[in-house]
Amino acid sequence: MSITSPPTKTYRPRRIRSNNPLPFQLTERDIKIIQLVARHRFLNSNHVRRLVGGSAKNITNRLKALFEHGLLDRPQNQFDTYRMGGGTSPLVYALADKGVQLLADTFEQPDGKRISWTHKNNSASRPFLQHTLGIADFAVAMQIAMAGRDDVDLIAGDELMDNFPAKILARKKPYRLSVPVIHQNVRLDIGLEADYAFSLYLPKVRRKAFFLVEIDRGTMPVVRRDLKQSSILRKLLAYQVMWKMKLHQKHFGWGNFRVLFVTESTERVENMIAAANSQSQTNQSPLFLFADKSSLYGLEEVLDYQWRDTIGGKQFLLPDM
Repeated sequence: MSITSPPTKTYRPRRIRSNNPLPFQLTERDIKIIQLVARHRFLNSNHVRRLVGGSAKNITNRLKALFEHGLLDRPQNQFDTYRMGGGTSPLVYALADKGVQLLADTFEQPDGKRISWTHKNNSASRPFLQHTLGIADFAVAMQIAMAGRDDVDLIAGDELMDNFPAKILARKKPYRLSVPVIHQNVRLDIGLEADYAFSLYLPKVRRKAFFLVEIDRGTMPVVRRDLKQSSILRKLLAYQVMWKMKLHQKHFGWGNFRVLFVTESTERVENMIAAANSQSQTNQSPLFLFADKSSLYGLEEVLDYQWRDTIGGKQFLLPDM
């Protein structure tokens, strides 16, 4: 008697598209997903599920179809740190060439320079990928916090640039500015460009609060001997000078702003606060608020979080909470 083994299923890595994808019908939700990915540069499947709703299985299937049909990419560098038995992270997606063309055709917009988005996505370094996902963590959490609320409006990204002077809007990077900082009798012009910017508008009292966000992955030293190299202290001093010189008014047209630091651990929060209080310019400055990401994102609503300040207190982003 002979025994015939069943044919083994050929394994295809998740980074490789099928040569013969199953047909699918593009829906309005698919287009929304593509728009969201385009807006944030990189999103993982959990981000998409939280933003558009639906079951995890359905979202996974739609993202897979969009990838298989070349509308979305799966950047290659997300697979670099796979380890056998180490589990899997949510798949990361980026806008693909066909997705760019679809958005251009659907909304009758120019698709910009003819570049290969697939090449651009796959050439992105892993640190850049992870940092961009960290920004998305915060941006998505803020958008989710707005759901069903009529007492506060979130304004972010390009929508926040309505009051920017025309000469600032004409720049390639409108949020970037140079700040003159004097430290240890040495003057340095330090470039500042926050990772994320948003405002919270309270319509009942007609009050708007502006925020610049720094997403810290713990790779940058908190303090260095001088300011020629990147450090958290360098950022703190530059933002303080920006506030003192009222550059936020001249550059952005904002009447106020605060800087939020989201970092990896409570220990690093403590080190940042200590660094701020080690300098006369930033000692107990009301400009800065700090959070560790586990505590911040561990809450159902990020607006319920009490941020650490430099004087040992805790504060909500909304004053009336």
